[in-house]
Amino acid sequence: MIYQKLTRYTFLLFVLATLQLGISAWAKGSDVIQAENRVLSVTRNIVKDLELNKGRYQADPAALNAMIKQRILPFIDFEAMGKLTLGKHWRTASPSQRSRFINAYREMLIRSYGKSMLKYAGATIKPGNSAAKSKPGYVTVRTTVIPKGGKSVVANYDVRKKGNDWKAYNVEIAGISLLTNFRTNFTREISAKGLDALIARLEKTNK
Repeated sequence: MIYQKLTRYTFLLFVLATLQLGISAWAKGSDVIQAENRVLSVTRNIVKDLELNKGRYQADPAALNAMIKQRILPFIDFEAMGKLTLGKHWRTASPSQRSRFINAYREMLIRSYGKSMLKYAGATIKPGNSAAKSKPGYVTVRTTVIPKGGKSVVANYDVRKKGNDWKAYNVEIAGISLLTNFRTNFTREISAKGLDALIARLEKTNK
C-alpha cells in the first residue's frame, strides 16, 4: 500500500514537473511566434502599400514620408534605439539632448531610407529561424525579403515587448546592423566634436 502511494506521488510530481517545463517552453515559443507575426504583419503591409502606390510615392516624396510615419514609426522603439546608439553618451546626456537626438535620428532615417524602400514594392517576405534572446521579452525575428525581379536579402529584426506590443530597436540587412553602423559613426563624431554638435548637424541636415 505504501509502495503504491509513493509510486502515485512520484508519478504526480513527474507530471507536475513535465507540465511546468511544457508551460515554460510554450511561453518562450509564444513570444517568438508573437514577435514574428508582428514583424511579418508590418513588413508585408508595407511592401503591399508600396506596390499599390509606387507611382504616387515616386512623384510625391511627402506622401511616402507620410506612409512611413503612419506604418513604420509606431513599430520602432526609438528610445531604445537612441539609447543603444549613443551608448555611454546616453547616460551623460540631458533630457533635452536625448529628446532632440531621438527626433533628429528619426527624421534622418526617414529622409535617408524612404526612397530606397520603393525597390521592395511587392516583395515576398518569408520567415526564418527566429529565436528568443536570453533576456525575457526580447526576440530576434529573422526574415528573407525577395524583391520582384531581384536577389533575396536577409533582414533580421531585434524586437522587444512593450506592453502588449512588439517594437523593433535594431534592423540588420544583409549582415549590416543599423545600430552598429550609426553607433560607430556617431561615437567617432561625438568624441571629436561633442554630442551637441552631432545633434545640430542632424537637425540641420533634416531641414
